[in-house]
Amino acid sequence: MKPTNGKNATRKSTNAVILPGCTELYQPNRVTYGRGKLHRREGGFTLMQSRVLITLIKELQEAVLASMNGKDWQALPVYLSKENNLIRVPIRLKDIAHPRQYREVYEAALELGKASIELPSAISKEYYCIATLFPRVELPKVINGNSIMYVELFKDAARKLIEIDRTSNDRPGYFTRYLYEVAMKATNKYTYKLYMIIASWKQKGGFRISFDELKQLLGISANDYTAYKEFKRRVLLPVQKDLEGKSDCWFNCAAEGFEQRTNKSVQWLNFKIIVPTPACVVNGRLNHILHLLRTHFYFNEEETKTAATTLNDLLSNEQLYQSFLQKLTSLNEYIRMAARTANPVNNISRYVLKSIIGWVNNKTVTRQAAKSIN
Repeated sequence: MKPTNGKNATRKSTNAVILPGCTELYQPNRVTYGRGKLHRREGGFTLMQSRVLITLIKELQEAVLASMNGKDWQALPVYLSKENNLIRVPIRLKDIAHPRQYREVYEAALELGKASIELPSAISKEYYCIATLFPRVELPKVINGNSIMYVELFKDAARKLIEIDRTSNDRPGYFTRYLYEVAMKATNKYTYKLYMIIASWKQKGGFRISFDELKQLLGISANDYTAYKEFKRRVLLPVQKDLEGKSDCWFNCAAEGFEQRTNKSVQWLNFKIIVPTPACVVNGRLNHILHLLRTHFYFNEEETKTAATTLNDLLSNEQLYQSFLQKLTSLNEYIRMAARTANPVNNISRYVLKSIIGWVNNKTVTRQAAKSIN
């Protein structure tokens, strides 16, 4: 994969997004780009198996953070084991599914434990192989009112899932940060994996990957979805629906240049990562504008409420926000100049509010027209 150029820089979403929780998970990029295969079937992990794996990564976070800070994660009491070559990790079943699905969770963990996982090296094209993820999965037991399933990992396997590679400056690098809640709320079995890949390129703004390589990373066999049209319908569009407006980053299959063809066949995909504007940022922009309207244009409470309602939907867009600030500067200059003439603005707040409504209506029509063209 190759990072995109400046034209594909991270885009801000035009809508503010209130994310479903903010539990950040960290994992080595070798896990993000690892390839898993079940012994009994093709097609990668099931949705339930993916949730078990994500929950395992969540339970290993104390060790991951210790590794990032250059500490010995094996010295942490929680990872000490009577058997020197094993660590024992608890997984709460209610974090993964409803009680009626607990048996399905346990069976998913058993199958996942038998999976072979290939993890790439950060410094070469070689892959490490974990032949068995869980040598043992205990039957769930009730502890303090919670159904707990303990899984045991070989320390060598755990090390591959935990330890973050370091850069030449001895700083933690080559890791992915993503939101636990987003990954767990996925309804498509390919979402968690593609979401992690997107999250790993979030700071770069985008990436380019071949159609075949993406299928391989998602655990899709070469014989499945051989036609890109089917892959788009069964994988890309459902994943986009899972993430769009519900995540800290997503993509748009309809974006210009997303599909790159050779002889009419899609060979490459250019992901332009979309990052939403957090609701707190939108609220900060709105409060700043309302302060300006009260201070410089003498808005009363009713006029302020009208302005807030009128502007709220546009302030998640950085360009529109800056454009509106320029509009206020122009209005202030006009009012100041008009005060020196025979036709001053007598009711400043009413004049400015009318101008704001006209400006917003014009921008709304322009945006809707642009969408219809696209």
